[in-house]
Amino acid sequence: MSLQRPALDRRPGLALYAAVEEAVEALIKERRLAPGDALPAEQELQTLFGVSRATVRQALGQLERRRIVERHQGRGTFLAIPTMELSLPQLTGFSEQVRARGMRPTSRLAEYRAVNRSRDRDAHFFPANTPLVRITRVRCANDIPIGILIAYLPQEIVERAGFTEASLRADPSLSLYRQLEAAGVRIRWAEEYLRARTADRAEARFLGVKAGTPVMDVLRLTRYDSDRLMEVVRTVLLGDRYTFIAYLERHPAAAGLGGLVTHAREEEVARR
Repeated sequence: MSLQRPALDRRPGLALYAAVEEAVEALIKERRLAPGDALPAEQELQTLFGVSRATVRQALGQLERRRIVERHQGRGTFLAIPTMELSLPQLTGFSEQVRARGMRPTSRLAEYRAVNRSRDRDAHFFPANTPLVRITRVRCANDIPIGILIAYLPQEIVERAGFTEASLRADPSLSLYRQLEAAGVRIRWAEEYLRARTADRAEARFLGVKAGTPVMDVLRLTRYDSDRLMEVVRTVLLGDRYTFIAYLERHPAAAGLGGLVTHAREEEVARR
């Protein structure tokens, strides 16, 4: 695509890199770039604005600090994926969260198999005689990986929801909750446990980041009908992609210890 050189706004006192920064923002709007879309290469921007490579890099550095763009070595510069905000105890799903930020939710099926209780650590929440399926999906926003979801489901639930390997191969973004609700299953509540840690090598490979990158490890136990355990899900979220928000109220007399309690009884109720 041929590029016409735009005139930089060189207002008195405005540094050249700042003028380029503003011009790149205008270019993003003009081309209607979506989160995850690539920006022109540095050399292309240098030619477009008639400035040095150093000035372009300084402008992109400012945009990166403002979380407008993301730069990936060897790949280029991309419009940043907005941070997902999860307000606890709101019941919002992954697709709802992503669409609310103006992006397209997708998933990639990484694994679908029967559970091996000797090595699948989260299977112990279910009775030992319950046949289980383990499903691993990479969750994406505008095709950019932002988390990994590992779900343990009873075979009974899989069959009831039509959540088979064939259906997920055909549509990796298929919603378990939507399928269950369509089958008449009432999802009642869930409890979550949040822990900050770093990504291991396998997780980093799925997410396209370096091993040791900060992540949020979220373990969720979801109940249905008469408080029966429906699923156990471990979600690994990139630490810079999600912000968890809990609304707190102070009840000194009721709490006894003068502490803080949440609207969610200390059990952050969430739904993907």
